[in-house]
Amino acid sequence: MKTRAQSAVRDDPRRSEADNPLQGPRLVARALLHRIHQEIAEDGRFRMIDLLAALGAIGGFSCVIAALDVAEAGQCRDGADLVIVETRDGSRYYAGNLPNAFLLEGHDSLLALTYGAARNQGAVLPQETVLSAFRHVAATIGDQQFGRPRLADDDQPGALPISYVRRLWPIVRQILDMNHVPVRRPLAIGMAIELAFAIDEQRIDPLLAAQVVTECAVPMAKIDPRKIP
Repeated sequence: MKTRAQSAVRDDPRRSEADNPLQGPRLVARALLHRIHQEIAEDGRFRMIDLLAALGAIGGFSCVIAALDVAEAGQCRDGADLVIVETRDGSRYYAGNLPNAFLLEGHDSLLALTYGAARNQGAVLPQETVLSAFRHVAATIGDQQFGRPRLADDDQPGALPISYVRRLWPIVRQILDMNHVPVRRPLAIGMAIELAFAIDEQRIDPLLAAQVVTECAVPMAKIDPRKIP
């Protein structure tokens, strides 16, 4: 499948791979998709909504991991790059320019690739749909509604996004690390989402597919990695 991924903005510290920064993510995306498909399938059967929800959840989580990696390398430009939000119960969440950049900004961000794949199949995703997801997540931090996809009952994934992250992130991280895909993990997972849109075995409405990824990715891009084993 031909992807729409483009190189990141020049001089961005996230461009850390040598030589061809997109080669590793391209090569590993198909392996990621195959493995996640295996993990969520039961007796060889799977729901496309579950596959997209799982990819969206781990993709969103990879954005906060990538942002923290950049911060730990001392490459933050200012205090707005990574913002820590602490709730009354002592939980920690992350916001700021870096997580948002990996999640949405730029042609090769996780959601940009998702929405590009949806548009290629004829979907028109209103900007308000995306903004609404970000507002809802920001408003529910520390609340029981945080991380619960706002989807119709029939369109709900088989597990909550946090459950997909806890179950699948160790597997995904191992695949990415073995293939030497460090900071650009969200790109590799975004490319896997592109490939998922092209699966002929079980197609769903591309607008719904984009909404599923969004509802799972946005909250997981804010959670504290210490919550994940």
